[in-house]
Amino acid sequence: MKALIMDEERHLIVKDMPKPQEKDENIIIKVEAASICGTDMRTFLKGNAKIDPPRILGHECAGTIIHAGSLAKEHGYHEGERVTVAPAIGCGQCPACKKGHTNMCDHLTTIGFQYEGVFAPYVEIPKQAIIMENVIKLPDNISYDNASLIEPAACALNGQSYMHIEPGDHVVIYGSGIIGCIHAELAFLKGAAKVMIVEPVEKRGKIAIEKVPGVIWINPFTQNTVEEVMKETDNYGADVVITATSVPSVHTEAQIIAAKMGRISLFGGLPGEGKGHLDSNLIHYKELQVCGVHATTVHFMKEIINLMEEGRLNLGKYVEMTTNIDNIMDAFAAIRDKNIMKVVLHPQE
Repeated sequence: MKALIMDEERHLIVKDMPKPQEKDENIIIKVEAASICGTDMRTFLKGNAKIDPPRILGHECAGTIIHAGSLAKEHGYHEGERVTVAPAIGCGQCPACKKGHTNMCDHLTTIGFQYEGVFAPYVEIPKQAIIMENVIKLPDNISYDNASLIEPAACALNGQSYMHIEPGDHVVIYGSGIIGCIHAELAFLKGAAKVMIVEPVEKRGKIAIEKVPGVIWINPFTQNTVEEVMKETDNYGADVVITATSVPSVHTEAQIIAAKMGRISLFGGLPGEGKGHLDSNLIHYKELQVCGVHATTVHFMKEIINLMEEGRLNLGKYVEMTTNIDNIMDAFAAIRDKNIMKVVLHPQE
């Protein structure tokens, strides 16, 4: 089967790879849709030292179970079921896992990193993912394309679980990619009075206000972000600030625009060591809460599915391009050059 892999020289290439083999302790999924995320894009641009090559890439997917071994059947999985997958697999035994924070597992393994990924017509789901029930059944009213976006939306939901957004809150989000837009949608669902997105790229800012009605776009190239936030909040500041971008300076500015007792989510990781961007005195005297976040869990993915099933969250509107395995490198280039928000791969085509 054709797949996108990182080879031993850490180059990304489309290559014929063996199809997964049926075993008693695995599941094989026919991948109907797989989406390209920011991590995949960074791997395309800069490589990724966390991936064990040679490796099939990709971790956001939806498809149909075509093989469920005896272990899978014991856990309630069967052939023909429509599913998505939580790619971050916990051990189930460490302190973090026992508290339900499987994304913080001391022995975390991930599809597309330590296991073969989903940029292929078929993906093998390993024993540990079955035991941890990382395979999640889909309602019939959620399409495969839409379902392939559940995992990134669940990452945003995980981040917001620490922010405790309440009705009337003012929320500022740095970055208007799909994650920033989903953060905005989730904030509105929690009752936020105002949601502002800080985005310097004009095309992306315009997409944000089109995709998320009611959002306020601040362009830091033509506006003063601090002044605009204070104007929109009657000089109070933002109750919640989410840095959905990998720009170090926004970690510093987030503390300036945050209101007293404001909550800050450092959602986007930074290149390099990530040190030297926080002001301890601002955190101290304003009683700020600064939270990190990484990946997501089965729990949050199921919450996103519920929102989608109820018609409260439409992720399909962010899909701007579909492609196949043969043209996937062109899709990466299109994301880079055209600021396309989301590309979904159809590996069966």
